[in-house]
Amino acid sequence: MTTIHPRKNDHGQAVVLKQPHQPTPLATWGNPDQVATATPASTMPSSVARLAIETWTAAPTTSTGWEKLAMTVAFDEPAMQTCAGKAPASGAVVCEADGRVWVVSPSNRFGGYTNTFPKGKVDTGLSLRANAIKEVFEESGLQVELTGFLCDSVRSTSVTRLYAAMRVGGSPANMGWESQAAHLVPMSKLAQFVSHANDEIVIQSLRERPRLSQLDIVSYEWGLTSVHRILATIAGFRRQYGYWPKRLLLDRGMFDVIPKEILTPLGWETLNQRLEIVAIEAGDIYTEGNEGERFQYVAEHHHLQEGPSVCFWIWGVELVGR
Repeated sequence: MTTIHPRKNDHGQAVVLKQPHQPTPLATWGNPDQVATATPASTMPSSVARLAIETWTAAPTTSTGWEKLAMTVAFDEPAMQTCAGKAPASGAVVCEADGRVWVVSPSNRFGGYTNTFPKGKVDTGLSLRANAIKEVFEESGLQVELTGFLCDSVRSTSVTRLYAAMRVGGSPANMGWESQAAHLVPMSKLAQFVSHANDEIVIQSLRERPRLSQLDIVSYEWGLTSVHRILATIAGFRRQYGYWPKRLLLDRGMFDVIPKEILTPLGWETLNQRLEIVAIEAGDIYTEGNEGERFQYVAEHHHLQEGPSVCFWIWGVELVGR
């Protein structure tokens, strides 16, 4: 039975879905071992992995706006491969904090893909990073933040750069007309779910990407007051200014104790890769941005860790016992 996509295509025409998907029960969104499926305008839970599911009402509408988002993250990436006759494209593999991965089903299996990762050819005037963020939103309804380079994939008509990303907002029920379903898929089922030959390198790169566990990060007891304060201060900056801070200013005592008694050397090194950490004598904790924005920890901020997971942003894994 066919159905009409609730969103029209770029020419204002209705999109007929010849074999529409059905959404899975709401309980699947809370179970990291199950595949969860959303369809256009389907009912969603209020949150997934402790992060709200809500419409991204402030999504950019101009190239300048997309580029501004792309500039809020910093990581190294190699020069993109080139291939004669193939256009540049970009997209992202969006990892959820519960270990699952976001996948889309192109409407009517466009391009021969039953399931794949959100991506598209680079729009004029956009960088690879900005285009990736834009394509993910248009095809999945998700607001994401890029976290690093994943791989380049040579496809039939393009060379596609795939980034790793984390969800920071949005709702898959708002997917655009190019997708007829969005899925949250456990890593153990990903290779069977995304089976197109062009995506093999993407899945392999994702498997090879280093993933830390709690034992890699914590050397003592997770949940000490000093660590709570650091995470709350980082989260507070993100909540107030809309992007992650660039520097963490720590009381000298905390600066000396945390890498020796609380975090493992790798846990501390990874934290330093995300933030410039500076020891200060003031006895306070601050986070700062590149343009002088500052957020200071106070006692009432102790549990301020709503929104995008601080732990997931820093270490790529959720830590229990916080």
